[in-house]
Amino acid sequence: MFSEVFTELLSEKELNKKQFAERSGIPYTTVVGWTKLGRLPDFTALVKLADFFNCSVDYLTGRQESYGYANAPAEQPQAEQELIKNYRKLNPENKELISALTKNLSKKD
Repeated sequence: MFSEVFTELLSEKELNKKQFAERSGIPYTTVVGWTKLGRLPDFTALVKLADFFNCSVDYLTGRQESYGYANAPAEQPQAEQELIKNYRKLNPENKELISALTKNLSKKD
């Protein structure tokens, strides 16, 4: 379960394992162990992963279906979860466009 969630998060960030290792400070051999050998991260690594991907440890371990951000409401509506998931898949330029659009839309309300 962890390996699938981790692989999905890498894909959403458009990172390969080596890029993730370089940016996160987690050794590449450790990342390969998680994805190829079925090893599980220790507590310290889970916290680093949650911080890196801005999600909860429960999401990483499969105990929760939504990202479960620490600063989000306890029950995030499904529509918001999908919006966040789709936003994470965008390239930086499109993320800027969406941010500008949502700012403009919220000013009109």
